[in-house]
Amino acid sequence: MTITPSEASIIAGDIATKSSNVTLGFIDRFSGSVVIIGEVSEVESALKAVVEKLHDLLDFDIPKITRT
Repeated sequence: MTITPSEASIIAGDIATKSSNVTLGFIDRFSGSVVIIGEVSEVESALKAVVEKLHDLLDFDIPKITRT
């Protein structure tokens, strides 16, 4: 299945807000960018949930996430 960046950003925002205590600061439907706001541990948890779900459902590759 192929999805557009805007679809991926909406899905990611939905997963992030449902899996952790975070809010969405911004979603760019053209580039697929999502700004997630919250405590560092909550944002990390949300990102982990998004990456795992997109990997499981759509076979996305899992990138290594660093704090740089």
